[in-house]
Amino acid sequence: MVPVAKSMRLKDTKWYIPRAPYKADVGKGFTWFSGNDETGWEYAKTFELTTALISQVLEDGFSPKDIYLIGFSMGAGLCLHVALRLDFAIGGIIPIAGFIRNPDRLFNDATDLSRQTPILILHGTEDEIVKPELGKEAYTLLKNHGYCVRHETYKVPHKIPLRAGKLIQDFMNDSTFNLSSLTESV
Repeated sequence: MVPVAKSMRLKDTKWYIPRAPYKADVGKGFTWFSGNDETGWEYAKTFELTTALISQVLEDGFSPKDIYLIGFSMGAGLCLHVALRLDFAIGGIIPIAGFIRNPDRLFNDATDLSRQTPILILHGTEDEIVKPELGKEAYTLLKNHGYCVRHETYKVPHKIPLRAGKLIQDFMNDSTFNLSSLTESV
């Protein structure tokens, strides 16, 4: 996410970019969730980390309306699971090339106030890792549950293109974001 942050060149912005807490099973990286469908998933550290991070951002003097959660791939789903559990609305959620795992848990744990948080879903139409249909499914699920959500696609594989930076900037700078006036853009 560091290259995304640098490319956007937003003034008066502070980026908090946490590292996932679990060591990846494959490779040298880290992951937000550890395990698999057969043995189960570990995620307690992830929610502890993200809860502490949001508390830190608030302690640093930022108001909830100035907080945006951006996540890519697995982090995209994480952003939704974290932000929709908050007992206050934030500036926005921007899941990129993601999907919703466990929609029943997501919506059971969601707060009523989270419906005031606007959501911009971004997804590449050439994504072979997280199929674009999963982004569309997330859009539909969120819309059907009363969330203010917009869905934008672009012709790229599983990555964040430069064009996404402009979409994110526009979303973050649009204080008049009104879900009832938006239609899906594909």
